[in-house]
Amino acid sequence: MQAIVESLYAQQQMLLQLKPVTKEQMVRIEKLRENIPASVLGHFDRLIAQGRRGVALVRRGVCGECHLRVSSGTVASLVQPKDVYLCDNCGRYLLLAPDEPVAPAKPPLPVAVAVRKPRSRSAAVAV
Repeated sequence: MQAIVESLYAQQQMLLQLKPVTKEQMVRIEKLRENIPASVLGHFDRLIAQGRRGVALVRRGVCGECHLRVSSGTVASLVQPKDVYLCDNCGRYLLLAPDEPVAPAKPPLPVAVAVRKPRSRSAAVAV
């Protein structure tokens, strides 16, 4: 699934450059669009048609377009994506920045075991 968002990002870079798109770039864009589902392309094309970016890079847990914090669960999912993720605020597709350091998974913490205190003798003997 990350390949889909990466190809969208490559298209975005070519479409939103200041120079006009060349014929070679249009051929490359069409080739990139072949393997992307229609629903994803439709949403991406709507954003591009409005002059907005369709893919936002996530750096330090922040969406690169709306500059709001992305949930930590979504950021963790972007490290090993199994799905396409959207920003909850601006609706752009999220892609983890290539220079973003990936934190190693922390080992699970040991489970604390409750220790019962022995009852005092005074409480055990009822008068």
